[in-house]
Amino acid sequence: MGVFGLLTLALVGLIVIGFPVGFAAGVISALGLAEVYNGLADPRVASALARTMLDRIDGFLLLSVPFFLLAGRLMNGAGITVRLFEFVSAVTRPLRGGLAHANVLASVLFAGMSGSATADAMGLGTIELKAMAHAGYRREFAVGITGASSLLSPIIPPSIALVAYAVVAEQSVGAMFLAAIVPGILLALSYMLYVAWRLRFETDVPPAGRFDLCEVWRSFRGAVLPILMPAIIVGGINFGIFTPTEAAAVAVFYAGAIGMIVFRELSWRQLVADLRGAMIDSAAIMLIIAFTSAFGQVLIRAQLPDQLAALATALTSDATVFLLLMILLWLGVGCFMAQTPAILILTPILLPVAEQYAVDPIHFGMVMALTLTLGLLTPPVGMVLYALVKVSGVPFERLVVVSFPYVVITALVCVVLVLAPDLVLALPRLAR
Repeated sequence: MGVFGLLTLALVGLIVIGFPVGFAAGVISALGLAEVYNGLADPRVASALARTMLDRIDGFLLLSVPFFLLAGRLMNGAGITVRLFEFVSAVTRPLRGGLAHANVLASVLFAGMSGSATADAMGLGTIELKAMAHAGYRREFAVGITGASSLLSPIIPPSIALVAYAVVAEQSVGAMFLAAIVPGILLALSYMLYVAWRLRFETDVPPAGRFDLCEVWRSFRGAVLPILMPAIIVGGINFGIFTPTEAAAVAVFYAGAIGMIVFRELSWRQLVADLRGAMIDSAAIMLIIAFTSAFGQVLIRAQLPDQLAALATALTSDATVFLLLMILLWLGVGCFMAQTPAILILTPILLPVAEQYAVDPIHFGMVMALTLTLGLLTPPVGMVLYALVKVSGVPFERLVVVSFPYVVITALVCVVLVLAPDLVLALPRLAR
């Protein structure tokens, strides 16, 4: 296996036992550089580690990360969630089990503002669960669809995970955002189709209501400004109006204006708290990016990607089979590692291997990002599961069971994206 293979296993082991990802990557990177040079005492180790870390985070594009994080927090505190759910509930009322479908659609809209599955589950999810319980839905059914729909937040743009992949893979953020639109919609439709089928076996489902155009229009007027935010971001980037970083800054001002001037539900105290939270989250992400970038450089110096490429081509020469094998790998990794750190660690290792198969980097990154989101609904990490335990009171074990069908559905969507790459690449190609 070699020294660098052992170091990779050591990194995985540290993360599994709960060691912070950034610091684990930093320790292993230092050990790897010590192997390249003459031990840890060699001054070139510290110099190479510092230079690699600073080179990675010293980029204009990464300024978009704290802005997107802050914009999401501002939207969360501006009374957006209630207005979004009222609107989609009015639209889906004529459907049997309309609130279950509204649950998914609300997450689609909320994803364009938050980008966080945990924020979706604990913020919007609290409203959805309360409404579904009041309407008479079985609690476990409501919790299952709430957890699944929260997976849309890290996929539908703007997504911090996709920004992180674009930085590491040196791809266009705008192209990644466009590539995520169809998979996000496909995933939402898949959940809604499953819900429509599952409702046939649910006895506590309220009947369909009457469509009220006046109520739809009233609720739409309250939700239209937040709904426009993702369109402004993605459209502005791809039409060349502003860069991704400028788009993130525009999103902050837009979210702040909605919360403080239009809805007047965002106080100065909440603004300060959101600024503080975004700063902490940004510092953590930048630390992870810096250390994982150093680890990636160590593996590249050790020619690990070349060795993996040789191993992969010995197993199969077919790009589709390779991607299906990658899905299995990412499913395992996602059980123990959060989406963004996993992307930062795996991309420098696996992307060169994918290029040997002539796999489009946008396609590769999109399938990887979507597959890794499943870790949010699978033990032992499963951050969405833990969030739902807090807001619903359903035991963790039952949440794993009721979430399993949605895990299977999401995995099948990943397979579909592998078999039909045009679902990912069509919009980015049109925008070129």
